Amino acid sequence: MSRVLLVYGTSSYDGFPHRHPFVTLHEVVHEQEEARLGAGQLVTPEMLTQLMAGLGQRLPLEILPERVLVRTTDTIVWWSPAQARTMFYSDRGGDGTLKKLNGRKYPQPALLFKASGSSLWVRALAVQERPSAISVLHTAPYWNCGDDGLVCTGTMKIPREKSVQAIESWEDSFFHSEFTHANGARKHTTHPGGLLAMWQSLAGKDRFPFSYLVKLDETLKEFVNNHDRQRQNANPDD
Repeated sequence: MSRVLLVYGTSSYDGFPHRHPFVTLHEVVHEQEEARLGAGQLVTPEMLTQLMAGLGQRLPLEILPERVLVRTTDTIVWWSPAQARTMFYSDRGGDGTLKKLNGRKYPQPALLFKASGSSLWVRALAVQERPSAISVLHTAPYWNCGDDGLVCTGTMKIPREKSVQAIESWEDSFFHSEFTHANGARKHTTHPGGLLAMWQSLAGKDRFPFSYLVKLDETLKEFVNNHDRQRQNANPDD
């Protein structure tokens, strides 16, 4: 071992006096049979990039489509235009409403997806256009999605590939899996009859009414930067 990285601060950014964590690089000085750390050098973002490249974490060269908003080594954020999709509901409990909803095609709002590791977050967009950093987001009107947008993956087939080419696989996996439960979300839609009544009214229709979306106090920039890693892959039914 010839070098050591030391991380100061806490992941919650509330550790006094180091509210913003930083990293220092130290040479390991060997003196006879003992070793000590040399003076620290503050690690810059450029140095971290070089380190990650050396560890094989370099991003592949890709042509980014218009739908991709953010791309890092472990996270992809993109938006999907409004379109019709087939939706599947679990009716194993013999619920007649779910049986009628299952396997039918419904108009969808424009959506915002974020994939990081094996986790997926989804929000809805009220405007059919590429969002900006200050675009205000809406609750995704689906079961399996919590208030923070985190998807309970359940029966989803998680794409192994982390490249931009995987975004279609993420979307297909989300819609091809069964919607099974509310996942703790307080309000999915403004429809007076609730979420299931909303989808019943939309079966076979051409357009999703944006007035049914629940507006959030969250922008795209906040959505990109803030997600609770402690809840990644959380499943309330486990």
